[in-house]
Amino acid sequence: MLVVAMTFLKNEAPPELVESVGRIESCADACHTSLPLLKIPSNIAVWGLLTGSIGIVEEAAAEYSQHSKDFSAALVNISRFTPIALKWAINYGKAASRVAHRRWTTALREAVDHTLSVANQYGAFCSCLPMWHKNRYAAEAVSERLIRFVMPGSARDRQVSAHLKGFRPGVGNWKVKSATPTEQTPRAQRLFASVLERSRKTGARRFEYDDPWTLWQELLPCFHARVTGIARRPDSLSLGPYTLGQFKRFYAALLTVCAAHEFLCFTWERRFGSYPLDSAVMVRSTSGWIDSLSTLSDIPADKCQAAMSDLTFNFARSLDLHIHPFVPLDLSTRRIAIAPQFPLHSLPDENILRVCSQIRPSPFNVTSSEKEPEMLSALSKQNSPFHLEGPVSLPNPVPDIDLIVTDEESSTLVFAEMKWVRKTSRPTEFQDRDADVRKGVSQLTQIREFVACNREHLQSLGKLRRRVNEYRNVYYLFACRSGPLAMDRANRGPGNR
Repeated sequence: MLVVAMTFLKNEAPPELVESVGRIESCADACHTSLPLLKIPSNIAVWGLLTGSIGIVEEAAAEYSQHSKDFSAALVNISRFTPIALKWAINYGKAASRVAHRRWTTALREAVDHTLSVANQYGAFCSCLPMWHKNRYAAEAVSERLIRFVMPGSARDRQVSAHLKGFRPGVGNWKVKSATPTEQTPRAQRLFASVLERSRKTGARRFEYDDPWTLWQELLPCFHARVTGIARRPDSLSLGPYTLGQFKRFYAALLTVCAAHEFLCFTWERRFGSYPLDSAVMVRSTSGWIDSLSTLSDIPADKCQAAMSDLTFNFARSLDLHIHPFVPLDLSTRRIAIAPQFPLHSLPDENILRVCSQIRPSPFNVTSSEKEPEMLSALSKQNSPFHLEGPVSLPNPVPDIDLIVTDEESSTLVFAEMKWVRKTSRPTEFQDRDADVRKGVSQLTQIREFVACNREHLQSLGKLRRRVNEYRNVYYLFACRSGPLAMDRANRGPGNR
């Protein structure tokens, strides 16, 4: 007998299914209550979770090529479920201790590993359940304790969803190509060797070294060039208390310090046979971070403090270590920790704009208005055989046409509406992004109706060679662009292994 599975959106589901999902949700939300890590002082627990996340990253590095999409996906996943565990440690854990020592003991490792495993599994609930409550995911009761969530829609819908998650074809024109790793200069190699020689082994998995200013100065230009190369907006853009240009210099200095430390940990492992997890997380006072980064970047201390504050993990709101890499070890924010692998893998310009969109919307709104000219400029540089025209103003209240593409040889005409849709940080933001798309479709509908009634209008403006109805193929397209959270690890710079 053929059994057909029944899936329901929440607003269409029978009461017993809604009740089952509710029971499972309540159980999932309580998954942290018996974690042994919560009996450890919260500042040690936070440090341990960052250390454990680095351990998972290093395991992924050993399993995958460091420049592969699999490794990149692993970093993204780790940077998202680790914050779940960090919040548990602060919100439900033992009070911070000023006398407890940061040591990667067997007991701490076991507690951290268990907590991160639970957080990884709970991360699925953080995605599926909000989407169920927003009527975006359908649910099917497999058993009393098991619910299968499904995204409704066609194969094309799932293809678009996969694209938004970063999945790309393995062959053809759209195949993802990894960047070529940047090689260390001979001088950088000598400086790394010199710093390693002067380092002090202070435990089985611990070492120390003095701030390597000469090495940092050698690496800094490469990281500044990298940050500049991936940023698409002008340095003069105001982000509130600092400009984008100042932020780029600040972030280049941060990447320099992170890359040097991460590579020194790697070479220490090669020398002594074990990764120095006791020293993998960089911990400094707030003033220590500001002083070092201000000196290295040549940015005033108050500007560095503002940028660092914007990138500091908030235990109520932050979701991703790519976006907020500075993690306070306790709520006092006196000691700030960084797991260097995450900022090294991030896209700083997109992420700081994401931050601004939430805490200072005005700079973000300015960049949004600049997106369409940027997209048009990028298209015009493609040496396309087609004729590009835009934007084209139409009589009020009809929206402007962002882009007209014509190919006279095939008698093809395209009207395109262009939007910058900010990539989502959390699943429920899809509702807002869908609203942006629906607005674009509505604008295209108005344009189509106007053009149908005024076939000669664009020809009279000199935008088309002939009337609209004289083209054999006429299309109306919605083109949107979004910004990612993370980048290919191959772009990390001269600290590459």
